[in-house]
Amino acid sequence: MTIASKRSATTAGSAPPQNGFSLVSDEKLLALYSTVLKCRMLGRRIRILSKQGRLTRAPEALGQEAAAAGVGLDLHPGDTLAPSPHGFIPCFVKGLPVDRIFSVLSSASRRARSPYAPLKLIPPSLSLAAQLDRAIGAAITNKAGGNRKIAVAFCGNSSASPGLLREAMRRAGQLSLPILLVCHSNPGGEEICLQAQECGFPGVTVDGDDAVAVYRVATEAIAHARRGSGPTLIECRPWPLSGRKPGQRRTAANPALNLERYLIRKALFDRKFKSATATSFRRELDAAIGIN
Repeated sequence: MTIASKRSATTAGSAPPQNGFSLVSDEKLLALYSTVLKCRMLGRRIRILSKQGRLTRAPEALGQEAAAAGVGLDLHPGDTLAPSPHGFIPCFVKGLPVDRIFSVLSSASRRARSPYAPLKLIPPSLSLAAQLDRAIGAAITNKAGGNRKIAVAFCGNSSASPGLLREAMRRAGQLSLPILLVCHSNPGGEEICLQAQECGFPGVTVDGDDAVAVYRVATEAIAHARRGSGPTLIECRPWPLSGRKPGQRRTAANPALNLERYLIRKALFDRKFKSATATSFRRELDAAIGIN
């Protein structure tokens, strides 16, 4: 990966139809779709339970499933993940069971604890500053041990805490750490990737609604980190559609639907697969909150 101020990843929406060339295998595309679909369902269930007053924290922000699934799908058990404050969707992708997620968030079990440490998860209850500090610390340990393990830190919206993100980038670049920094940004906002270049490592801008594009970028960034080449910043930004005015995006960010359309163009989409995946996971969600 070469250092660039800003690289726009190829989006799934611009990919060739049917069985055109893809860097991602058909099997991996289906696994990615299944993960995005489950993330979407989990986020919606969290939102519903929050509105019902059965959860103690604000619901997950829908529309960020592409980043969680695209970055987290191929992480190893020994890799460290900082999910950002209250970011349970990336934790789910890393392996945190849904019953443990609801247990932590349930108003009826405020003292519940989840096994973050065995899964190499930094607790979502921590502040962004604490999460970034721990992620940097894990990356330092991994580099010193030469174990090819990496750290991934979800940094939330880049405009919310720019100072914290800038400091994390400075430390990651200065020490050439095996870490991925993942942030979301708004249309027309500051080009965070330029800051990554100033810190001496690649910054990649990708369509934040496109799980395939995120996965492709993350795959390269993860390999880059594992071989000891240093950090990468992945900036997930809303992507304007062809025929729309500059700055316009999809009216409702739905990475699962976008990926479904992509699979249809590649003749990979199967409604039975979708139905079976959704039905099975719905039962898992129901069981996790005690619905018979």
